Amino acid sequence: MAAAAAVLAVLLLLTATRRRCRQRSTAGFLRGAAVPLAAAALVCAGATASLAARTAGPISGLIAEEAAVTVELRAASDARPGAPDRFTGRPRYLIDAVAESGTAEGQRFGTSATLLVIGGEDYAPVRLGDRFTSAGSLQPLPAGDRNLALLRAAAPPEVTPAGGWYAATAELRGTFVQAAEDRGADVEGLLPGMVLGDRGGLDPGLEQAMKNTGLTHLTAVSGANCSYLLAFIFLTARALRLPRAPAVLLALAGLVAFVLLVRPDPSVLRAAVMGGLGTLAVLSGRGRLSAALLFLSISVLLCVDPWLSGSYAFTLSVCATLGLIVLGPHLVRVLSMRLPRWFAAALAIPVAAQLFCAPVLVLLQPQLPVYSVPANLVAAPVVPAVTVAGMLAVALVGVAPVLAAPPLLLAAAGAWWVARTARFFESAPGAVAAWPEGSPGVLLMGVCAGAAVAGILVLSRRDLPPRGSGGGTGRRRIAAGAAALLVLPGGAVLGARALQGGQVQEGEWVVAACDVGQGDGFVLRAGPESAVVIDAGSEPGPMDACLDRLGVRTVELLVFTHAHLDHYGGAAGVLSGRSVRQVGYSTAGRELPEELAGVLAGTPASRTRLAQGMAGTAGRVGWEVLWPPAGTVPAAGDDEENNASSVLLVTVAGPDPGERPLRILFTGDAEEEAAARILATHTDLRSGVDVLKVAHHGARNGGDGWSRTVRPSLALISVGADNGYGHPAPEILAQLKASGTAVARTDQHGTVLVVREGNAVEILSLPP
Repeated sequence: MAAAAAVLAVLLLLTATRRRCRQRSTAGFLRGAAVPLAAAALVCAGATASLAARTAGPISGLIAEEAAVTVELRAASDARPGAPDRFTGRPRYLIDAVAESGTAEGQRFGTSATLLVIGGEDYAPVRLGDRFTSAGSLQPLPAGDRNLALLRAAAPPEVTPAGGWYAATAELRGTFVQAAEDRGADVEGLLPGMVLGDRGGLDPGLEQAMKNTGLTHLTAVSGANCSYLLAFIFLTARALRLPRAPAVLLALAGLVAFVLLVRPDPSVLRAAVMGGLGTLAVLSGRGRLSAALLFLSISVLLCVDPWLSGSYAFTLSVCATLGLIVLGPHLVRVLSMRLPRWFAAALAIPVAAQLFCAPVLVLLQPQLPVYSVPANLVAAPVVPAVTVAGMLAVALVGVAPVLAAPPLLLAAAGAWWVARTARFFESAPGAVAAWPEGSPGVLLMGVCAGAAVAGILVLSRRDLPPRGSGGGTGRRRIAAGAAALLVLPGGAVLGARALQGGQVQEGEWVVAACDVGQGDGFVLRAGPESAVVIDAGSEPGPMDACLDRLGVRTVELLVFTHAHLDHYGGAAGVLSGRSVRQVGYSTAGRELPEELAGVLAGTPASRTRLAQGMAGTAGRVGWEVLWPPAGTVPAAGDDEENNASSVLLVTVAGPDPGERPLRILFTGDAEEEAAARILATHTDLRSGVDVLKVAHHGARNGGDGWSRTVRPSLALISVGADNGYGHPAPEILAQLKASGTAVARTDQHGTVLVVREGNAVEILSLPP
């Protein structure tokens, strides 16, 4: 790839040289086309060399085998909180690290592979640059991921703290965060994020409010912080009568120190490189070269770190800057016809950035923050003060805590203003509009944003009358442009609703029995776009379609009750286009079937063999594993596999605090023998459940002990129409009818939705 791009670039340059005298326009076009090809060649060459170095030696084979290894690592990031363990609830921490050497099966090897390490609380103190030893099993990550594999740490680390600037910056960061907490100035964990990029203490509620109001970029250090810092240092130096060249060098030195302090986040790297190139342009007398500097900075960064191309943070940073460069001046010109120029410039910044970032944002989170522009307008004025005052506090807090107090409190006041802005706009009516997910949503947003950009550019290029003139035609054009900018978002929301079609809306369902034919596939709503999935049917298509209709993008927990094809065969459909965070399974065998293990290799989700006593939560859903007993692996065999089914008691919290949680019992294919032991052991089941998943698709060998003991209001039977097994058995149906239990069957009703009505449940059939 790199060689092909390089050869093509050279050919274009040679052709342009030969035609220079005869066809100057063609020659210019050819030279222009050669530039991105040359940049692509450099980036591809850098990626190839880096990948070759990372995969050298035996590490690739060890990852493929999911081998157990002991490795010596160098931390490439601070330890950051991850999702708690789904079954124990204990905290977990994530660390990007470079493996420098390791041992597998008694053989020592050298490597430079990049790994994502997941460990317990012992890993929390690890900081950027620290060296540590860890042991655990490797698991492949999807192709294109910055890290080659996941290392699930099975032992505490042996840490050797880093020295030099690593230690100095870590101490400064820790001192600042502690000082902010001691003075009550951390503002729900937002201030350390805005000043240092440390979001470890950010309140989850505030974090969601920032997402819902388009202020997420303020929860961490961004390119704007670099710009504010560069401007402050340069202008201060010039005010002290320092010559231009030393002032620029001082600003660059401050920028380097800032990047080292906050850690090289993709957006910070992009802004730092672009700011550095910009100051060099000023020194050389070339002036501002914004677009050229942006593209040059992108090329430089991708050559150094090709994996930035897969970073959403980097992509959004580039899109926002491109919007300011391409659209910003035109939007200021249009708005300043009827608004004061300072207000037009302030309004143009969030609008231009939002229009260019919107297609990427809906890919990440399919929703439209309706109040994003006003929220950014209200919050933006205090961001420079937070950045500059916060950095002054960081510089002073370690050497003169008394002097650090005023800038610290000033920065905290700015962070408080941002937090209150997010809370206020999130609570406003209609703060978030639903948006179609996937390619349709991206395409719709691209069309709407593109139309808005085109309208602004057309208005900007016309001779509009100045503010205060009596030009009726100009007023009509302005009114038409403003109407277009107002109508487009409204039309976009209507189009989004039309594209969503039959997708089930939030709040309408609690549990769904997906119509997967002869098999099981159940979905429990954990929150907006997230769910717990129990079994996946026998084919990927039906399960994928069901989850699409339910609007599920994140699977908090995927459970395979046992290793029969009609329960795990659709696993690929669950993984298709979704994030799976945890996998739980039960089987009578020692390992999962090879087919299922191969499918799960495509996700970084950890796998846990379920056993009695395990429990966990995901949003509104809580679960407890009632079976099989811990530490037992039955002998292989069909009957044993059914009786190895994990049995889960699930509770789903109501939307109002006064409502009791719904109790749902999932029984897999457990037969009478296992059912008797479970019911005898867990006497609390005699208090009843609201919904029972009838065991083994209603087969006779599931018995009637479940329904007689737990007395469900509703029984769900997942079964294929006209199946050859005779499921469900007439005697099972008769017993349910005799006990007054309502029955919903997927062979008769299709996909069944269970809807909560107060403390009762109702069922709906989801149309195909």
